[in-house]
Amino acid sequence: MKFYSETIFPWFLDRSLDTPQIRARRKRLVESVESDVLEIGFGTGATLPFYNRDLVRSLSVVEPSTGMNKRAAEMIDRLNWSISINALAGEILPFEDQTFDCVVSSLTLCSVSDPVRVLAEIWRVLRPGGTLRFFEHVASEDPERRKWQDRLNPIQRVVGVGCNLNRDTVGLMRAAGFIIGSVPQQIEPSFPFAAYLPFVEGIAVKAE
Repeated sequence: MKFYSETIFPWFLDRSLDTPQIRARRKRLVESVESDVLEIGFGTGATLPFYNRDLVRSLSVVEPSTGMNKRAAEMIDRLNWSISINALAGEILPFEDQTFDCVVSSLTLCSVSDPVRVLAEIWRVLRPGGTLRFFEHVASEDPERRKWQDRLNPIQRVVGVGCNLNRDTVGLMRAAGFIIGSVPQQIEPSFPFAAYLPFVEGIAVKAE
């Protein structure tokens, strides 16, 4: 199973999500972030080409997977970025309180073991007025599709190495104290099984 999770799955993610539509969404997610930035669940580094180096003062990333970090290292070397890399999970972030102006989460909160704890850590390391910028797939608002998400979730957790189809990520962010406006669910046709992977993207704010 480790060979699958650390070798095949990182390769599969790169291949399945490397579409013009997903690249455009990742670009929109990070192109305007500035100052001190943390990305959780950095994965294979797919967002890295879209950061604006003129705006970012420092970039730290967190990723627990050895296989993901190996592929990300190739991206980092190719783009010649100086980045603080932390090979660990987001439940315990190794940073002081109020370290960052922005935290980025790209298709990550679906897979963390303890999303409540991760969001509490994000809140802790953000400065007042800081933002959590997110692009996540979530539990469907459609009752029939949600039923199928619940049924398929045990399989998804195995195939997706811990990824959940039915996580109410926006609700969890609001419960953690973040201020979020209206976040409509969208369907991205380039996703496999797109109807069961509705996604949201937006900005959550830590009130000053």
